[in-house]
Amino acid sequence: MKDSAHPNDQLAAAKRTTTDAARPDIVTKISASGKMTARQRMAALLDPGSEVEFGSIAAAKQDGEWVPEAGGVDFIGAIDGQPVIASSTDYTDHGGGYGAGRLGRLFAVAYERRWPVVLFVDGGGSRAQHPRSGLGHIETSGQIGRFSFLDGLPELSGWVPTIAIVSGPAFAGHASLAGFSDFLISTPGSSIGMGGPPMVEAALGQRLSPNDLAGAEMHELGGGIDLLVESEQAAINAAKEYLRFYGQRHATAVAPTEIDLDSLEGNYDVRLVIDSIIDRNSWFELRPNFAPNVATALTRINGKPVGLMANRLDKTIDEYAAVKIGRFVELCNTYEYPLVALVDTPGCSTRPRQKKKDAANTPLEIPGITRWHTRVLLAHQQRTVPLISIQLGQNGGIAGTLMTGVSSTRGVPLMKLAWPSVTMGQRDGFSAVVDHNAFDDVIQPNETNNRVRRLLALLGADGLERPHRATKKHWIDTW
Repeated sequence: MKDSAHPNDQLAAAKRTTTDAARPDIVTKISASGKMTARQRMAALLDPGSEVEFGSIAAAKQDGEWVPEAGGVDFIGAIDGQPVIASSTDYTDHGGGYGAGRLGRLFAVAYERRWPVVLFVDGGGSRAQHPRSGLGHIETSGQIGRFSFLDGLPELSGWVPTIAIVSGPAFAGHASLAGFSDFLISTPGSSIGMGGPPMVEAALGQRLSPNDLAGAEMHELGGGIDLLVESEQAAINAAKEYLRFYGQRHATAVAPTEIDLDSLEGNYDVRLVIDSIIDRNSWFELRPNFAPNVATALTRINGKPVGLMANRLDKTIDEYAAVKIGRFVELCNTYEYPLVALVDTPGCSTRPRQKKKDAANTPLEIPGITRWHTRVLLAHQQRTVPLISIQLGQNGGIAGTLMTGVSSTRGVPLMKLAWPSVTMGQRDGFSAVVDHNAFDDVIQPNETNNRVRRLLALLGADGLERPHRATKKHWIDTW
């Protein structure tokens, strides 16, 4: 340690350099772009006074002087009183590190304590050369615990909620962290990809901006992200709302919107049915612009968290919608959210992938992939949370089964209801019994609210509480 400074004073001085007050020019530049610094992100995310920082000191010099971390920040803190792991890269420092270099350590804590994880992961991947390489420093960020920063997040999949926020370019390792998360939020102009612009230019000779190469707007339409929101603050708000479904199992019940469902005719908006069942203002839709032929959302009924999925009228379930349904069932089953399915679909379909020509130069259309439909059945087969289904109209082929599970296996719904508008008597030449439809009851549309709410209330701890399991049920499919 240098003679000119007491060890305590030198440590305090090193830590001061990690604060925003020590770099006003960078803070001004970030603020002008409409974004937050790493520390501002954590302040907006975590409950005031709950923050416990990890990794502010990165190394010591040969003379003992402390070296502060500069690639990001790592914390344990709380959101609405619920303990969480929180981390943010600092893209202004050599393209951003992986937080403060303690993610592997904190992922192990999250696994042991079953604490959710929230990560800001804008960055350019692992640096070609470590910023302290060759300086002779003694690092303090060596591995502690069972996980590295990359294998820890896959291990957490299905065990605790993992949330990634991308509000800038995220490539290579940073994109991997985003993809491994079970809830991914992004902002306009951001990008997520495995190979960044320099790699693409070196390989193909084409120069592209990060957003042109792997823009969040493209991922929103392709199902690669859950939500595209207008700002970092909006992303933080969405992350908090997502975690409330996990952490707040008994919110104050709110009456649903009063809608006369008996008067619905023709091509009505299924959202009218949804709003008549769920607590008012509790709708939290996931991937609204990907496969919009089916809606999937976390919501509340009688103050309790529920997963709700609904076909939009006269829309088939193509492979995109099948993927969306299957992953949503996995998500709800993992975190013990009972499911409600509103069924009205003419059947399944596939999207043509591409066109080519045969030997006679005749254009051919390549059919879509149908195996994604059967994967949904596997998701229902491992489902243990209760599901209530209401068939509003059509149920062509196996489409309704994708929404509810097979009625003679482990995925059998808790209750199958139908409206009088249901399509009956569709003949199946391969059935032993023709014109057979299995429902627990046929009800007037206006009865739907009471039936669903009363049945969910009766489930009690069996269907609405997260059990203290020693092992997780299963992981959640990546995107």
